[in-house]
Amino acid sequence: MPHQIDTSLRFVRAARAYFHGRVLLRLAVFLAVALPLTWLLVYRAHVELRNTAHEESTRNVQNLSHAFAEEVRSTITSIDLSLSQLRLSWLRNPAQFGAIVAELNTHLQGQLLVNVIVTDARGRAVFSSAGKLSGPVDLSDREYVRAALDGKRDQLAIGQPRKGRVTGLWSVQFSRPILGDDGKVVGVIVAGVAPSYFSRFYDSIDLGTDASISLVRSNGIVVARTTRNQAVQDSGRLLTGAPYAPGSGPYGSFHRVSRLDGIERYYGWRTLPEYGLVVTVGQAVKDAQARYASQRSVLLGIGVAVSLLLVLGGWVALTASESRRRAVAALSAAEARWQLALNAAGEGVWDFSFASGMITLSPSAQGIVDAPGVLLHFDRAAFWRMAHPDDADGLWGALYEHLQGATPHYAGQYRTRLGNGNWRWILVRGRVVERGPGGRPLRIVGTVADIDARKLQEDEIRHQAHHDMLTGLPNRLLFNDRLRQALLAAQREGNQLAVLFFDLDKFKPVNDTHGHAVGDLLLQQVATRVRGALRASDTLARIGGDEFVVLLPRIGAAPDARRVAEDILAELNRPFVSEGRTLEISGSIGVAVYPDSGSNADELMRSADGAMYDAKLQGRACVAQRTGA
Repeated sequence: MPHQIDTSLRFVRAARAYFHGRVLLRLAVFLAVALPLTWLLVYRAHVELRNTAHEESTRNVQNLSHAFAEEVRSTITSIDLSLSQLRLSWLRNPAQFGAIVAELNTHLQGQLLVNVIVTDARGRAVFSSAGKLSGPVDLSDREYVRAALDGKRDQLAIGQPRKGRVTGLWSVQFSRPILGDDGKVVGVIVAGVAPSYFSRFYDSIDLGTDASISLVRSNGIVVARTTRNQAVQDSGRLLTGAPYAPGSGPYGSFHRVSRLDGIERYYGWRTLPEYGLVVTVGQAVKDAQARYASQRSVLLGIGVAVSLLLVLGGWVALTASESRRRAVAALSAAEARWQLALNAAGEGVWDFSFASGMITLSPSAQGIVDAPGVLLHFDRAAFWRMAHPDDADGLWGALYEHLQGATPHYAGQYRTRLGNGNWRWILVRGRVVERGPGGRPLRIVGTVADIDARKLQEDEIRHQAHHDMLTGLPNRLLFNDRLRQALLAAQREGNQLAVLFFDLDKFKPVNDTHGHAVGDLLLQQVATRVRGALRASDTLARIGGDEFVVLLPRIGAAPDARRVAEDILAELNRPFVSEGRTLEISGSIGVAVYPDSGSNADELMRSADGAMYDAKLQGRACVAQRTGA
């Protein structure tokens, strides 16, 4: 019993010591200092996370606006190439133009051209791929038509989005003038593209539910805008102020509440000055901050724990703070890689360390460049082994300029050798993200994209614009260019050249008797046979139904041209076999020699044409030559 009384007394004394007035006062002073300091640290960490989210989102939208601008620039280039090809097709064969437009739309997978319209020199629509015109439609008041009709140069014009008078659909119009042989404007060709086409980029980014992308004219008129609310149509609305005000610069970022939907966002923007356009990419502030919601919850828990358990909680707070700093440092080290991966929208990502000489490739990048592994040793010799010799010098020069700090980023297109020995066109972008003392580059990251299909499509469009679709021979446009180049060389070097103009005798009866299919096969056989009678440096072109012209860029004397013409005539006189039928035709050939028959391209063509008709008057199946223009 006495022992129990002594134990109880010791417990009461200990408890009384904890509640002594001096202890409570010191505890209050300690808490008055420790709690505000703890919550100040929590608040500062919260502010740092908020600022990190702001800076991260700003870099994100700036990089994405650059990627979106490049996609828009590529799209407009494809539209311009298509317009140039269609313009030539309209001048050559307006009767088949509708079929040509349908074929081109099929070739482009139906994703690009919505409608093609052709107007006359007064701006009145004479053709629409949307269907037969019910009556005259005057488009002369449209700015894109007016720009083409009144323009002093053959250049692309872009209209602001509006509802079409012909199709009744919202579209963005692209136009070019149609020039006659005399260089005067004889009409306008217009391609209408749905504004939603420019919003496809939205599906390839991940900036949260309230992200937005916009394509805006430099005067502030919205061309296309996409958010999660697909029902909203913002095309045609007017925006004012930066970056649509003069002097805003080529690119940048801003932070504001949207004047279109009232959502606060961080925006990145970049201009396309050659087309008078501005692209913007925006991420909602709440989405940017939501990325660090879990970190903020941890900070709040730490603050509560420190408040309840000052000593142990202090240790937890310091540990969490240190963990947070390591997480921020790791995020900073990896930030360029995952930002570019986000921007790539299907592209591969690479990361090169100058210290180790190793390049890290993402799985998609390995597939694009046909690389065997993730980590590879990479140096100049490795680059020269994989890059096409015609592309390597320019690409390496651009990379060197960026490494020296002369350019803000690095970009280039080149052919890379695949494992099977074939070549593939790729687009490489990158930027230095870490430099050492004196600006020495330490690390560069970037993206790589497969553009082989796009390059092949561009080559095909260029080929179709300069060659006859039936025979594969050069057309009148390409022939005239080669004739001009040959004349310049002849004037410079003092040599002679010749033009042979011929058409096929008895070709019309073949078409009338056996049909156009047999006639087309016959034309192809004529092209093959005549081409075999010429030198590799000579040019055979088809410029009409059964009309052909030959350029001999260098001859020793005028009789040489006549001998070539007689060789061609001998080939034409030999029977042709087509579809099991033996067909006999001939040709009337006119010869013109520079400088005796003319001093320029027009005079030579007129002389050769006139000589061909002289041959017809002499009984056909013969060669005639004129010595004057």
